[in-house]
Amino acid sequence: MKMNKFAAALVGTAVAASAVSVTAFADDSYTATLGFTDTNWTFQDWESSVEITGDGTYTITSTAVAGTEEIGVFVIDVQGMFAAAPDAVATLDSIQIDGADVSFDASKIMYGDIEEKGNYRIDIYNMYSDTKDDPAFTNATPIAESLSVTFTVTGLGGAAAEDTAEETTEETVEEEAPAEETTEEAPASDDVTAPAATGNASAAAIAAVAAVAGVAAVISRKRK
Repeated sequence: MKMNKFAAALVGTAVAASAVSVTAFADDSYTATLGFTDTNWTFQDWESSVEITGDGTYTITSTAVAGTEEIGVFVIDVQGMFAAAPDAVATLDSIQIDGADVSFDASKIMYGDIEEKGNYRIDIYNMYSDTKDDPAFTNATPIAESLSVTFTVTGLGGAAAEDTAEETTEETVEEEAPAEETTEEAPASDDVTAPAATGNASAAAIAAVAAVAGVAAVISRKRK
């Protein structure tokens, strides 16, 4: 009977580990891309980006816009974040031109799914939107070398949730696994093949559940 309880504890532990992996890596990441052009469409950057992997502060820097005399479009689009995580928010923290901070009126920045494409946009200045009529800063600001924009994302979750899940799993293992049985060697199984590394943590965790379940079944049969 003790052996059956130990096998059940093993399976329960593996399931808990799988849940931790899914929580930590699910849903993933979003690409935040700079959208920029000067008023003459001479200096542009629609490619500089940063990967959003959870709550935190991120910076995008561009040197492709060097030479700009007057900004025409200056936005950040977090691709797909509004559609997938409608409660998430991105807030502009700072703008730097040629390494110097640019003051702006935070109340005049526009946020949200402005184009209704499922992207979360930070509309800093756009000659095609309402920010043209009431700009947050002077767009007639030359850029000699570089432009940097820093923003903070909240509402996606992050490391804190992962740490809590790990602590809960450790406590469960200590309570359920009998001390006298933990030193018994688990027999090797030729029927379980580890999945190839694909970068998908949840798939690996599910495979681990199957492997431990197989071991538990073998232990149970031997005990009988």
